[in-house]
Amino acid sequence: MRKGLMLAAASLLVLSACQEAERTAEAGYGEEGASAPAADSAAALSRTRPDAPVAAAPPAPIAKIAYAFSYVMSVPRDRGAELMSRHELACASAGAGYCQVVSAQADWTAREPGGRLELRGQPEWINRFRSQLALDAQNAGGRLDSAVTEGEDVTGGIDAAQTGAKTTASLADRIRDLQARRGGTLEQRLEVERQLTDLQRQYDAQQLQLRALNDRVQSARLTLDYRQGGVMAADSPTRPVARALSDAFGLSMGMLAVLITAGSVLLPVAVIGGAVWWAVVRRRKPARAQA
Repeated sequence: MRKGLMLAAASLLVLSACQEAERTAEAGYGEEGASAPAADSAAALSRTRPDAPVAAAPPAPIAKIAYAFSYVMSVPRDRGAELMSRHELACASAGAGYCQVVSAQADWTAREPGGRLELRGQPEWINRFRSQLALDAQNAGGRLDSAVTEGEDVTGGIDAAQTGAKTTASLADRIRDLQARRGGTLEQRLEVERQLTDLQRQYDAQQLQLRALNDRVQSARLTLDYRQGGVMAADSPTRPVARALSDAFGLSMGMLAVLITAGSVLLPVAVIGGAVWWAVVRRRKPARAQA
């Protein structure tokens, strides 16, 4: 009896759906027939008026791109440390919501002094900051050697992570609904619990990946390389002379270091040898006097 009622109800639903579809088709046919002359008139009007405005195309989808910028500046040795410190201080003063110092390393006493500063911050703040870099290098007596912009489209990764997270959450909900029903052995219930745990772990990983991709889009990375410039610039005509003087000075200091090392080793030997020679000579003098 119950099966018969269910079949009857299903038949009624199918029949009503078919009738509704027929009415919709008839209404659509009538509308299409009524709108056909209007469409023909519009087409004829467009043919007679070639200067008629054309409807604007829909805007293209906005891609989610993670940007990274790299700048190389040549500055004098005595101004490089100052410029790098000023840039690092500007980022720290802006606050963590606008800019953060990822890494900073420099060696201004080496034969080829330089420094490297890596920043990450809000794209608008980073764009305003890097727009002043050429002027900063010029004011420091140097120049901006290169500027590179790299963008990575992470739209596909974000969409995949979102879709995967939704699918995982939906599957977990369905399993929970099955779990809420009565029945099943203890082993089956434990298997369901293990599946839910795995799905939760997978969902958390997808959420972390999605958050990391969104963070990359909502922030920009800026890398600044500071190199010695000015007189020692790569295209300076005095660079060979300056390099030769630097090499000569380094060679002289190396020879002096060798002499100091040799003196520190030979001096005790000379002192001991001199003391022994003095003792031997002193003994020989009394012997000669007695003879």
